[in-house]
Amino acid sequence: MQSRYSLNLGKIFGIRVSVHWSFSLLIAWIVIISVNQGLSAIQILMHILFVLSLFVCVVLHELGHSLIAIRLGGEVSSISLLPIGGMAHMAKMPESPREEFLVSAAGPLVNVIIAALLWLYMLFLHPVSFDDMSFESINLANFPLMLMAANLFIVVFNLIPAFPMDGGRLFRSALSVRMGRLKATRIAKDIGQVFAILFIISGLFFNPFLVIIGFFILLGAKGEYEMIKYQDIFSNHNAAELVNDKYVVLDPETRLSEAAEKLVHISDNGFVVKQEGDFAGILTKNDLITGLNNLGKDGLVEQIMQKDVYRIPPDKALFELYQHMQKNRQHYLPVFDDDNFLGVIDLENIHEFFLIHKALK
Repeated sequence: MQSRYSLNLGKIFGIRVSVHWSFSLLIAWIVIISVNQGLSAIQILMHILFVLSLFVCVVLHELGHSLIAIRLGGEVSSISLLPIGGMAHMAKMPESPREEFLVSAAGPLVNVIIAALLWLYMLFLHPVSFDDMSFESINLANFPLMLMAANLFIVVFNLIPAFPMDGGRLFRSALSVRMGRLKATRIAKDIGQVFAILFIISGLFFNPFLVIIGFFILLGAKGEYEMIKYQDIFSNHNAAELVNDKYVVLDPETRLSEAAEKLVHISDNGFVVKQEGDFAGILTKNDLITGLNNLGKDGLVEQIMQKDVYRIPPDKALFELYQHMQKNRQHYLPVFDDDNFLGVIDLENIHEFFLIHKALK
């Protein structure tokens, strides 16, 4: 899903690449720092060019993760560029310890290759004298060396065992060989959060970007651990187990005022719309509220109901269904066995299923 706060840069190998608006703040910060240092316009442009080149390396880093993940059966929807780095959005991630190790290692390996190519460039194609090189600002002479050093820094930094960074994922994959994925994730998450706190404290004294990275690790580790808990509990369960056939039916010609009355007294989250006994669509609580605001109480259900809605097969894995509904912000969906309408599934019921089975465990 394309964020309205991101600029779409196009697709590489079928993967959409976008840059978040906050990236412009990084450029602005570089310009301000450079001006305060008394650098010339050419020197400032070199600094900006360096950052842009570095983020090309970051894109290649994320492509390394993404292409290996796709090769191993994963699904990658997009890559986002943020001021603190890149992020590959994977709808489906390879889960075996070996596959996770390969996917996690692919990104840093790309940066190692970039650094090696830059070293070969400076060694054979454009020999440089390191003794005469100035490092007061980035210039044409030191540009390849600085970019090589930055790539090596990315490698070292990403290999810190702070989940969900690459090093943390490598650490989890190693733990997963000897224990369950959930327990391995919990241990990696706890260690990652220790590193996150250290980053935040260090950032308060040295570099504010460390604070941002620390919070990113803190929230990312917690969020992914929660998702793994859902995956653990939903394993071996499918949509058929949560089908609700006690739904409330509306006619397309029903007025919105009547639907609102039924929502208050009968249904919690939505309705099934049928025409002459056949499934015609669904009407969610949010649809109804929006419809009342836009059309008033005399509006009709057929004007706002969802007709072309995703139809869930009964054998759909429950975790995949949960991910689909969360990602697409769908809270109420129909279940069909071929053309036979079986009932509906409510995202709220999926959460209840999780909480009950978590308590039983």
